[in-house]
Amino acid sequence: MSTKNEPQINIPKSRSWLVISGASTSLFCTVGFLNSFGVFEEYYASDQLSTNSQSTIAWLGATAIFFLFSISVISGIILDKFGPKIMCWAGAIGTVFSIMMTSLCQEFYQFLLAQGILLGISMALVTWPMLALVGKWINAENRGAALGIVLAGSSLGGVIWPIAIDKLLKAGGVGFPWTMRIVGFIMIPCFGFACLVAKEPPTVASKAVEREEEDNLDVAASVEKVDRTAEALALFKKPALQLLSLAMFITYFGMFSPFFYTTSYAVSKGFPSNFAFYTVSIVNGASFFGRVVPGFMADKYGKFNCVIVSTLLAGLIALCWTKVDSVAGLGVWSAAYGFASGGIISLQQACAAQVATPSTMGLAIGAVSASVSLSAMANVPISGALAEKFGYLSLSLFSGITLILGGILLIAARLVQDRRLLAIV
Repeated sequence: MSTKNEPQINIPKSRSWLVISGASTSLFCTVGFLNSFGVFEEYYASDQLSTNSQSTIAWLGATAIFFLFSISVISGIILDKFGPKIMCWAGAIGTVFSIMMTSLCQEFYQFLLAQGILLGISMALVTWPMLALVGKWINAENRGAALGIVLAGSSLGGVIWPIAIDKLLKAGGVGFPWTMRIVGFIMIPCFGFACLVAKEPPTVASKAVEREEEDNLDVAASVEKVDRTAEALALFKKPALQLLSLAMFITYFGMFSPFFYTTSYAVSKGFPSNFAFYTVSIVNGASFFGRVVPGFMADKYGKFNCVIVSTLLAGLIALCWTKVDSVAGLGVWSAAYGFASGGIISLQQACAAQVATPSTMGLAIGAVSASVSLSAMANVPISGALAEKFGYLSLSLFSGITLILGGILLIAARLVQDRRLLAIV
């Protein structure tokens, strides 16, 4: 779908790359860190929270995911009105503080407050403004690739954080408290860089105001008359946004199941424990390429077209999960699923930005992200309950079917924009 009506500004490429780098760094510390929750789940089950069931411990990660996504609408509105600085600094400080507080936790309710609620809210305040800023700095023709590079930062975090945390936890003399503190100290310079480069781009409106001041043109008055409320309502009434939000809501019910449960599946099959642990890194490592490559392809072949292919392919791969009965097979399957699902994660924001106007981009990205908050939260405990009570075949079916249903709804979202079969949407 064409986006030629979107205002174009000559923005220095070096400044755009700084924003992309800052956003990628922030996602490395937020979503990438959340992807390492499987390590904490295994550790808590044998240490501080050994008296709690695995499904209960899973609520820690589920709660953080819920707040990460649910806060996105609020952060999008604040970004569109007040800019990114306050939110990014507040989110960065809150994230580091929650990590430090987690190092002191002993009881489940303490972990829930620190690593669940506070961590999720803080991460949301820095994650979504940075993503929306990339959408504002990068023109529509290159936005898919840019967002793919940014979201690859979370995949890189999903590879590095689990390995680093596992090594620290097993290292003599470090222990859990100092493992968390080291994580917090590593995050401080990363967040500092991200917050320093978080800045709104020059807009058509601001350029017009500057010309008015120079040439005494009466442009500012017309800019001030823009009814943001009406524009926001018009955005929410778009069938494409409604169907996209519904599709992602369904998709996220099962999308993260392999991210969190490939390790336990490998253990249940009797595979070596070292390999079982690294399956999470394999999934996230492949997801790195799955977020970058589809982003570049989406700019050429259409963002909705590519996310549909990624979602349906991920669903088919998920349905084949329990057919894997060898170490090599699980490695290949993990890589295949990571690559396919990576396209979903990277392109949902690009699709949201495509149906929005420049002034509602933060709201659109926030709305689509918030739509998955409940399903993303429910995914972890539902997956755990299915695996415990009915085995991994039920988890495979649950994950695959929800992804395929989400893909069908994405097809509907694409068709309401352009019914031509070969159209670039």
